Amino acid sequence: MAAEIVGNNLEMAMEILWHLPPETLLRFKSVQKSWYTLINDPQFVSKHLSNSLEHKCILLKRVVTNNAGEEEIMLSILNFPFNSSMSVIDLDFPYEEYSKYYEINGHSHGLICFASCGVDIFLCNPATREFRKLPPSILLTTRPSSNPNTLRSLTNSIGFGYDAKSRDFKVVRVVYFFNDAIHFLYFKAEIYDLSKDRWREIELPICGYSSLMPRFDLYHKGTYYWWERDGREGENILSFDMSEELFGKISLPESFNRENYKILGVLNGSIVVFDYPCEVNDEKKFDLWEMKKDECGVISWSNLLTIGPISGIHKPLLFVSSDEVLMEDNEGQVVLYNIKTQLMSVVPLKGQSIRRRCQATFVTKTLASVMGGNNSMSYGL
Repeated sequence: MAAEIVGNNLEMAMEILWHLPPETLLRFKSVQKSWYTLINDPQFVSKHLSNSLEHKCILLKRVVTNNAGEEEIMLSILNFPFNSSMSVIDLDFPYEEYSKYYEINGHSHGLICFASCGVDIFLCNPATREFRKLPPSILLTTRPSSNPNTLRSLTNSIGFGYDAKSRDFKVVRVVYFFNDAIHFLYFKAEIYDLSKDRWREIELPICGYSSLMPRFDLYHKGTYYWWERDGREGENILSFDMSEELFGKISLPESFNRENYKILGVLNGSIVVFDYPCEVNDEKKFDLWEMKKDECGVISWSNLLTIGPISGIHKPLLFVSSDEVLMEDNEGQVVLYNIKTQLMSVVPLKGQSIRRRCQATFVTKTLASVMGGNNSMSYGL
């Protein structure tokens, strides 16, 4: 009776449904036709997303050793709060032929981008368990040749994000071209629009060879960032504005040690850089630098704080809060470190992780679809 009363009152139904998780809403589609139509409506999806932005979870990608002694990738969704009874949900990757090796290449509005060896790219909504394989690149060459002058290409980097102007999701790929005789030749870039389901080439102003470091990248507020090592200019951050489709370079403090590892992160809404030694030491210090931009767009850096020394830590993953950092230890375990109390706790996860292969990103539970078309045009906030 209660469901019938709510079902007949669309306004009341919307107020209730806006605050429910996607998993529940998917089940509610079968209650009655009007609810199915409502939950699929782009405006409802947008409103539901805006209500969900403050309730994030963490998607964790680990390489583990299974019972047969083989390596496999495990995706886990970690729900807050972080404690001994924390909810951990494992997510299956539906493309078995690609399940042995893939990386996370950005997240936005509840969608995640995965790439397998830089060639095959997938979009996923972990909340709805919806996956989509993107069409092939228009830049990558696929024919091997014994001729040393034959042009070849490889993916240098991939980024995923949201264009608030066109209200569309985009994937950008940087490709470098080479041959065995001259080696590096030049770069090109292409972009994929989810609403149109196709790739197109875009302008790329990179001159000379530079390496965009995998797993050191980040999407934040409409811009994708990569860590760039340039043989002539040293280290920079390469940025890509998803709306304007423009690349840019951000200089780094001269005091950065080039031999150190750097990881990009977000703290209190600002871009930060973890700077730490690459050696496997018993103790490590992690210097944290904050990037600031003034009203004229001029960027400056400030040394925010130093975490540690901490024993047994391999690398930071992300800030869970202003006081807590998710990290990977030297044994491959995922741990939560409190900066103020200096206490560390192990996150309870299945499987024996392999060190140096862990990735973590925040994800919002949303109804946003990876299927493109008009669905991808409606999530503007």
